[in-house]
Amino acid sequence: MTVRNRLPLLPLLLLLLLTTPTGAAEEPLVLFPPDLTLATEGKIKIFAYVPGGKTPLSVSVNGIARDPLKGEAFRSGEAELSPGMNLLDVGGKYLRVFLIPGTKMEQFRMPTEKEDAPLVYRSFRLHPALDDGCAGCHTLEGGKLKAIDQKEACYACHDNFEKEEEGKKKYVHSPVAAGECTGCHDPHFSSRTKLQKLEKGCMECHDPFPTEGVVHYPVGNGECTACHSPHAGPAPKQLVRAGNALCLGCHEHAHIQHRSATVLKNPEITQIPPDIPREKDQLSCLACHRPHQSGERRLFRRNQGELCKTCHLV
Repeated sequence: MTVRNRLPLLPLLLLLLLTTPTGAAEEPLVLFPPDLTLATEGKIKIFAYVPGGKTPLSVSVNGIARDPLKGEAFRSGEAELSPGMNLLDVGGKYLRVFLIPGTKMEQFRMPTEKEDAPLVYRSFRLHPALDDGCAGCHTLEGGKLKAIDQKEACYACHDNFEKEEEGKKKYVHSPVAAGECTGCHDPHFSSRTKLQKLEKGCMECHDPFPTEGVVHYPVGNGECTACHSPHAGPAPKQLVRAGNALCLGCHEHAHIQHRSATVLKNPEITQIPPDIPREKDQLSCLACHRPHQSGERRLFRRNQGELCKTCHLV
């Protein structure tokens, strides 16, 4: 008797392994790696948390037993991988890891029988704090992990972004001031740089600027941090530099004559309205230009002819 349309052996085996219950009374929480990880090296770090710390935690790769994870409640270790597809069994938790030695790819797509639903393997960056265990960021109460205050945990290793230098004020991003580091960063691992967790980045909270007209180059490229610090800055809106110094970081020689004290002190040709932005004895770049987007060329605040008449006599 012939059985037709049989499932391929490997996908069927994976399906059975991923759906078979382990029956363990205390199931481990595998912190890393996640399922569908793209690995670049022949060994991969494994981190897991075992409630109670008593359940043995075996590790196998493609059915071959590896060294068990070490530790009590928090377990860690390494496992060797083979190039290509690897099926990890960490205490009954099955995880797929694809090894491409030395690859620079951030992700790898494996076709499936459904052409529009490939398996996507991603390369992940690990938080180095995992090597130190859970105690730096968590307390163990009643057999359960609880997070400690984020400022206390993060500032134990990272700079205190709120700390002001003598005589200098800092403008702190509101999530930082509220101690919400994990609003933007994943505490364990991420496929993005700096352990970022938000796919939309800054636009997760901030409204995007219009895309029509003229868009400032860094804005169009999503490079918000070219002008704004994500944590704290020396100027309002967490600008990385104050006043014209910010713009002159890229536009070094722009409009020297308009920024000179001579223009401001020459009433025969120029009369500067009191509401025009200034920076000490210079005009502010924002007097004429918008920082993000404009319907006018060169990011002018309005039509150039009308703009010039704001200050220049006709």
